[in-house]
Amino acid sequence: MRNEARKDMLISGSAISHKQKLGKTVSMYAIKSYSMKLAAPDCFPGADWYRAVIDLNDDITEVLPYLNAELEGAVYTHDSKVLLWNNGKNKYAFRPNEIVVAPADNSEEAVKLATDIVGQVNNIWIRKEEIEPSFDSKKALPNILDIYKLLPRTNCSECGSPSCMAFAAVLRNDSSKISLCPYISDHDYSSLMS
Repeated sequence: MRNEARKDMLISGSAISHKQKLGKTVSMYAIKSYSMKLAAPDCFPGADWYRAVIDLNDDITEVLPYLNAELEGAVYTHDSKVLLWNNGKNKYAFRPNEIVVAPADNSEEAVKLATDIVGQVNNIWIRKEEIEPSFDSKKALPNILDIYKLLPRTNCSECGSPSCMAFAAVLRNDSSKISLCPYISDHDYSSLMS
């Protein structure tokens, strides 16, 4: 698909395929049916990956606090009804009637990602009696530019990164590396992260 003309692709799905795996009736599922659109990312023209937009026929607002409790590292904003989750190379955004996942290298991977996440959402919903829902909003990681503003911006490379901007990206994902920069204030960085 990568070398084909970049067209949106619509794929339909159903929770029925998970029925045999989970041994549950479809009426117990949070997501009973959906359609998926595979599209090139608008923000990265010419990218060799796709994003899968899973349009849900069912509102999963009630499921979001359970996902927040079960998906490690999820960032949930209850008032906005949005949950963000990174799972390895894939990033997910859950909204009441939509799940977006990226990147997908091709349509087969997108279908698998969609099927797997719908199955995972349904499995969590089926187990909701065993789960304490979490309405806690976890603070999202700070913007790389906000971290960059705390750095000396001299590109001295004493930290091992080629530039302060590159080191800001490293710090965003691994705050334990803060000691590599002798110029950043631990207090300022801690304030930004909390």
